[in-house]
Amino acid sequence: MSSNAVPTHERVIITGASGAFGRAAAERLLSRMPGSQLVLTTRTPASLDDFARRGASVRYADFDDPGSLSIAFAGGTKLLLISTARVGTRVGQHKNAIDAAARAGIRHIAYTSVLGAAEPDNPAIVKLDHRATEVHLEQSGLDWTFLRDSQYAEAVAGAIIPGALAAGHCWDNSGDGRVAFVARQDCVACATEVLIQQGHANKAYDITGPELLSIPQGVEMAALMMGKPIVVKRVNDDEMFEYFDALGVPRHASDVRPRGAIPWSSDDMVTFGQSIREGYFDVLTDHVELITGRKPTPLHDIMLAHQASWTANPHPVGP
Repeated sequence: MSSNAVPTHERVIITGASGAFGRAAAERLLSRMPGSQLVLTTRTPASLDDFARRGASVRYADFDDPGSLSIAFAGGTKLLLISTARVGTRVGQHKNAIDAAARAGIRHIAYTSVLGAAEPDNPAIVKLDHRATEVHLEQSGLDWTFLRDSQYAEAVAGAIIPGALAAGHCWDNSGDGRVAFVARQDCVACATEVLIQQGHANKAYDITGPELLSIPQGVEMAALMMGKPIVVKRVNDDEMFEYFDALGVPRHASDVRPRGAIPWSSDDMVTFGQSIREGYFDVLTDHVELITGRKPTPLHDIMLAHQASWTANPHPVGP
C-alpha cells in the first residue's frame, strides 16, 4: 500500500513512547512527518528530551490516572496505543486510554495486539487482555486498527539463545508448534504506517515474519551459527512451571512486582508455549509487505544482529 505525505491537520500521539517499541515508532514517524505533528506520552518525560529537541511534543501521561491522559491526548487526531506490560491487570489501563482518546476527539486508534487474540479457545492468557481491549475499542465509536503481532524474533535471539548457548540446553513446552517469528522493526513499521496511510480503519492484521519455524528449529539455527550444540529439553506444561519456579519467576500476573527484575509470570509464558504447541501461532501472512511495501525480516537476520551479544553474555540461565 502506498505511503503519502501526512496531511498537515493530522497530529499523531504515541503512548508509552519511552519504551523500546515507542521510541522506535517515534524515530520512524519523525522521518516521515514534522515534529510539530507528533506527540509522545510517557510517565518519564525527561527520558524523551532528545525527541523534544527535534520538535516533538512530549507530555506526561499515566494510564492509571485518566485525568493525565485527557490532557496528554488533547489536540490529537490519531493514536498508537502500545499495550502495557502488566499482563492480567492492563485492561483497565487500556480502557482508560481509549476513553480519554474519545473525550479528546481522537478519531483513530491503532492497537498493538497479539496473534490469535480473537480465537476463543486459544489457551494463552495474554490473549484475554488483548481481546478485551479490542472489544472495548470496537465499542468506542472510534476507528480502530488491530495489529496482531506474532512472537518477536527478538524473543528468541535476545532472550532464549544467550542462556541456552551458555548452558548447552534450554527448556521448551511448545513442541513442534510453528511460529512466523516477526522482527520488532517490522511490527513498528506496520504500526506507524497504518496511522499515516489511508485505508486501514476498522481492519485487523496478523503481523508475521516470512517463514514458519518451531522454537527448536530456531535454537538449532543459533547452534549452527555458533558451532555449539544446544539440547532442547522438551517438557510438558507442569515441568515448564517447575523450571520457572526454580528461576524465581512469579506464577501469576498478580504476583509480579511493579518494575521488578522479572516482569512476566510463568502462567503467561507456559500458556504461551501451549498456544504455540496447539497451532494458534501457525499463521503466515503477507500483511507486513501489504502495509509497508517490503518483505518482512527473516529470523536468521535477527540472529545475526544479536550474535555478538551471545558471546558477551556467557552466563547460563536456570538449571
